[in-house]
Amino acid sequence: MSQSNLLIIMSDEHQARAMGCAGHPFVQTPNLDALAARGVRFADAYTPSPICVPARAAFASGRYVHENRLWDNAMPYTGEPKGWGHTLQGAHIPVESIGKLHYRSDEDPAGFDTEHIPMQVVNGVGMAWASIRKEDERVGPPGGGRMLGEYIGPGQSKYI
Repeated sequence: MSQSNLLIIMSDEHQARAMGCAGHPFVQTPNLDALAARGVRFADAYTPSPICVPARAAFASGRYVHENRLWDNAMPYTGEPKGWGHTLQGAHIPVESIGKLHYRSDEDPAGFDTEHIPMQVVNGVGMAWASIRKEDERVGPPGGGRMLGEYIGPGQSKYI
């Protein structure tokens, strides 16, 4: 039996129809279109949570958020419950990730043999401050400022 590759691309807050292969009238995504032409595109998928960290934990484990009990961005995935990555590792299939994971820590057994630029949650705690309200206002990140930096717009970023 020949060995095949499995490539999963997950993007945050990506509108599913905003790709050329989905028929968008002006968005051009030639590389995604080429991958979609050679593989499977899930056009009717949905997220189990509108919040990044619990959605990623649900995807990693293959379980609903209420089963993981990781409810918000302050509760990142630690590798428990075990998921599809662990199953592949158990079958001696190498598993790698590239880019933002938003799990708890690089040291956690998250189901990857290698993590390239994983960008985990800050200090393993996540965005606990976003859940705190003071006089109907959100409390900002520790030390003040913006979560993603002082400037958001075109150009280079140290965020990832």
